[in-house]
Amino acid sequence: MRFFRTLSFSLLALLLALLAACANGPREVDVPAQRLEAALARRFPYELRPAGLFTLTVGVPHLQLLPQEDRLRLDFPVDATGRILQGGGHGALSVSFGLRYEPTDTSLRAVNVRVERVALQGLPEAWSAPLQLAGSAVAERLLEGTALHTFTAEDLARAHGWTPGGIRVTPQGVRIELLPPVAAAGQVR
Repeated sequence: MRFFRTLSFSLLALLLALLAACANGPREVDVPAQRLEAALARRFPYELRPAGLFTLTVGVPHLQLLPQEDRLRLDFPVDATGRILQGGGHGALSVSFGLRYEPTDTSLRAVNVRVERVALQGLPEAWSAPLQLAGSAVAERLLEGTALHTFTAEDLARAHGWTPGGIRVTPQGVRIELLPPVAAAGQVR
């Protein structure tokens, strides 16, 4: 989804700039929550039209850091409109996920995706429960393992062989461990 690409773009742009500058420097990079949230805000609202039946507008998310769970959570306002919905509805969607670096294809991936909450008010009762259940199941299946970004060979060359390793959520943002070329080549993830 577009919000994952935005999140990863912001995080990765900062990471690559720092990697290129710190071949002999720090072993970790911190990306503050404000920077991640600002990047997300530029990409919303986002509209979906499932099967052309109605329009689902996903608003600007609020980012929550869940360091105790090592996860990120995005809380979205949601509006559903269309003739078949008899006036439409509004509500909220909350999605949480972890992050991991996959060295086999040099990608940053969403892992352990969970739809935490889908709440839609104002819809006919016959539509509300099925839409919430279906939306939750589809979102989890679609997002699990999604490559948020793939580093190119050029990206990694600019980083002088340093690669992302462990990724942790902290109370202030996301901390990315940097692995030097020797450690990265010998590490199995």
